[in-house]
Amino acid sequence: MVTIIEDESDNVPLVHSLQELTTESAHASAAPPLEYPNVSRIVRAGPKLGADGKPHYLIDDIPDNEKQRLIRESGLLKKYAKDKNHGTGSDHGSDVEDELQELQEEYDRASDIPLWMDAIIYTVGLAAVYGLFEALVNQQYSVEVTVTEVIQRMAKVAPALYAIVYGTLRFRKTRVVNLVMLVAACVSGCYFVHLNLHSPRLGIMRRAPGLVTMWIYFTFLMEVRPAVINAIVVALFWLIDPFKQVI
Repeated sequence: MVTIIEDESDNVPLVHSLQELTTESAHASAAPPLEYPNVSRIVRAGPKLGADGKPHYLIDDIPDNEKQRLIRESGLLKKYAKDKNHGTGSDHGSDVEDELQELQEEYDRASDIPLWMDAIIYTVGLAAVYGLFEALVNQQYSVEVTVTEVIQRMAKVAPALYAIVYGTLRFRKTRVVNLVMLVAACVSGCYFVHLNLHSPRLGIMRRAPGLVTMWIYFTFLMEVRPAVINAIVVALFWLIDPFKQVI
């Protein structure tokens, strides 16, 4: 028979035992106080502030002329104009079109080179082309010509070249001027081919420098499709040669 003897010294009330255990655990594993983050060190997402205190975006680093050039080359102006003509553009689209048109006008006004100076640059180049072909024509027929004479002829045609260049540069965006340039380029190129094939005399060949100069200028100034049409017309004229039976 087994007898169980209880030790009265170990009989501790359960409440006291829990209190002692809780006190010892609190002192043994006391956690450090929580530290709240410093709000001033938090960097909020957003644009940088410029010197004037206003938001500064990456697009602000692009010059205005470059922005307007990108807008013009993207074709947005033509797209909105096409939608407006077909009646598919919204009121918001028309507002955007007006704003883009204003940007285009500002870009044209804010060009680095004025129109008159741009025309002078073109005129100097065309006069140089004229002088080069003038010297080549005289060299072809063994006619002695001095540099002074070539410069004098270049100076004589310079005012007419400047007037043509200034007018075409000023109104080059209109359809009428583009059509006139296409017709003038075709006529100049075909007449130059005709002179080479059927008019080998020196007096007539003196017209060649002016024709070649205008042909090169109009072809250079036109867009790709009119320039291709001009090249096809002149090539067909050279191949067919419609005046070969008349001469």
